[in-house]
Amino acid sequence: MRASLYILACGLLLTSAVAADPPRQWTSSDGKSKFMGNLVEFTDKEVKIRRSTDFNQYRVALDKLSKEDQTYIRSLLREKRRDSGLKEGAYADKITGQFVKGVSKQGLNYQFWGSPAQDGTKRYPLVIWLHGSGQSGTDNESQLGGAPKIWTSEENLSKQPCFLLAPQCPSADIGWKNKVADNLLALIADLTEQLPIDADRLYLTGSSMGGFGTFSIAAKYPQVFAACVPLCGGGDVKNAEILKPIPFWVFHGDQDDMVPVERSRAISEAVKQAGGERMNYTELAGAGHGITGIVYPRTDLHEWLFRQKKPAPSTN
Repeated sequence: MRASLYILACGLLLTSAVAADPPRQWTSSDGKSKFMGNLVEFTDKEVKIRRSTDFNQYRVALDKLSKEDQTYIRSLLREKRRDSGLKEGAYADKITGQFVKGVSKQGLNYQFWGSPAQDGTKRYPLVIWLHGSGQSGTDNESQLGGAPKIWTSEENLSKQPCFLLAPQCPSADIGWKNKVADNLLALIADLTEQLPIDADRLYLTGSSMGGFGTFSIAAKYPQVFAACVPLCGGGDVKNAEILKPIPFWVFHGDQDDMVPVERSRAISEAVKQAGGERMNYTELAGAGHGITGIVYPRTDLHEWLFRQKKPAPSTN
């Protein structure tokens, strides 16, 4: 073993074995040593690598590797944690096939749905439901209100299995904005870290105050959601440029006597005028404010929504 390969000198020589992962180049933390090898085992403290030149295995402390190698190992640890997240970890007790109550680290009430029959090695979409003003409060029950349950019906899950998150806004006076929005995004991020959720298929939808919240949260966090479905809400037309890359399907009843249909018309048109080619707007003739029972059962909506996926980051 060369003296320059000090990164291996601190390792323990082991018997050779076949590593499952393909070989990659590993670099020491000071950048002086590089070698090809297969990753055999890993923890958050050390790795076991089978060196390609002699097929011997060595244990190496994680902090003796380059930042790039450490990031790679931590990404593997993340995926391993998510693979087992349905049965172990922070949210395993929420995976029952029923809606289960919880309180986030930031104090946001929510109910969560996940199925223990799901395959932890696969990645599933997450649908986030934002309720209207009348379901605000602290009981952690009112936010279900019937509308979210359509997503977890046996028929829909047979076509598209998913997770569902139903947070509860603490006060209609606050709404889905400011700290409430920040707390919600922190919860979504934590769920995505701990469970087999496809971070490229996070879908945001809501009605009335939740429709407004869908627009405002998407504008505040435009890189997060793969698609948005606001019902009988509205958005700030000044955010049209920010919103234009996001796939939207907006619904509003033309006889809505609580939120004027012009609110959805205006933001939809503003996004289109800004060049938003993924803005879809459906106006329901003769429909009033309560349109969740009309919209959410639509097969074409489900088919459209679950096709949406965030594009890969540009390398330009």
